Amino acid sequence: MSNPNPVRVRFAPSPTGFLHVGGARTALFNWLYARSQGGTFVLRIEDTDQERSTEESYAAILRGMEWIGMDWDEGPHKGGDFGPYLQSERLDIYRKHLATLAEGGDAYKCFCTQDDLEAREEEIKEEGGQWEGYDGFCRHLDATEIAAKEAEGTPFAWRLRTPDEGSTFWYDIVLDKLEFQNELLVDRVIFKADGFPTYQFAVVVDDHDMGISHVLRGDDHVSNTPFQLMIFAAMGWKPPKFGHMPMILGPDKKRLSKRHGATSIEEFQNQGILPAAMTNYLALLGWSPGGNADEVMTREAIIKKFSLKKVNSSPAAFDYDKLAHINSEHIKRLSADDRLDLAKPIVAKGGWSLDNDWLINGVDNHEDYLVRILGTLGNRFSNLVTLAEQIGFFFTEEHFVDQDAWNENVAPEPARAILVALSASIEKNLDMDVAQPASAFEEVVRTTAEGMGVKAGELIHPARVALTGQTRSAGIFEVMELVGARRVVARMKNAANS
Repeated sequence: MSNPNPVRVRFAPSPTGFLHVGGARTALFNWLYARSQGGTFVLRIEDTDQERSTEESYAAILRGMEWIGMDWDEGPHKGGDFGPYLQSERLDIYRKHLATLAEGGDAYKCFCTQDDLEAREEEIKEEGGQWEGYDGFCRHLDATEIAAKEAEGTPFAWRLRTPDEGSTFWYDIVLDKLEFQNELLVDRVIFKADGFPTYQFAVVVDDHDMGISHVLRGDDHVSNTPFQLMIFAAMGWKPPKFGHMPMILGPDKKRLSKRHGATSIEEFQNQGILPAAMTNYLALLGWSPGGNADEVMTREAIIKKFSLKKVNSSPAAFDYDKLAHINSEHIKRLSADDRLDLAKPIVAKGGWSLDNDWLINGVDNHEDYLVRILGTLGNRFSNLVTLAEQIGFFFTEEHFVDQDAWNENVAPEPARAILVALSASIEKNLDMDVAQPASAFEEVVRTTAEGMGVKAGELIHPARVALTGQTRSAGIFEVMELVGARRVVARMKNAANS
């Protein structure tokens, strides 16, 4: 039996820039609601702003949606029963509905130019009044005046005739009851003189014609809603339910912008954030799973828990550190095969490969070597950006070196003497022509330390930096095994002589 009131939601971005995290969060909440309710998620492109809309931005929005994993059921490249899904291809539809409004007297022609509006605004302000955006001048033109202007070829837009009295209200899913006094709402343009509808008109027509049941969007659209409800009423259409989500703030509690850091989905992708982690974090910006639930969740778990009742009415602050933490947790929870798939492009970009002359214990091909390295890293593999630094030293001598760590742990004379002694001990006690296990390296290090009358750590610290360029790495003996005895000895000697 079909649902008599199917959930149909939409994400309707304008292709005037990249996919911002605010837009992505809006899209995600719509997508989650559709998936949790067995509904339909529609992607619609609002490209009637011909001056600002670009193909580049359109393509970037689709890439961002696809990367983050928000598949749409209807829209560009998918089709559907309610298309076209680009507003620029729906002009005839808008004109048809405009004709209906005009015939009913709910829309009228406005011949005011920008200069006219600015002049009247100045006049009203000089008289101590307040300009509300439009004064209803053309609403009062009679048929003769209109005919005369048309005969002169004066361009005109169309405005909606709004009520002078009463109020317009709705029960917002997120913000509860919201009400606006009609006398404060002006007759806005619904069709521009260039023949294109305004956002206000097109969005209403599209939401009605596409059967949208719920409009979930940012609270910057709250002020648009009463006017759009008036269009619904003028057309005799039942409006959808509205839910307005508070904006996303930066760490300083001001509206999130580039001054805070990355703001577009592509930027986060380039920073090594996983799609699943981005989805997870965006879901937590204004929604909570409730209880003591683990905040690190799969898409499936989020869909199962998602409810509009748990969408917060207070603004959410974007926490870059929390995103990084959630991303690291998602990486840690990946399977070995998934981690390998993430690491392969990084290794390929470095141009690295296994040299069989290195004599690595238990390894005889490039992929096995990478698998062993990743296994040794374990949960230290938690950041795609720093992964190259974490694994580069296994493959190349031109790897990252933390200069401060080098100056502290390798450069001083006592450390150099230790590296000389340890390299000599390894060369003496281990066969350089045989792949050596970690246990063999450990035995030599501890025996050498004992012979020198020092703790093993005094050898391990300079050895780690000499081999890896860093103070942190996987277990030093496992590192030695994977670097191979010949390179271990060579790096220690080079470090001691540098």
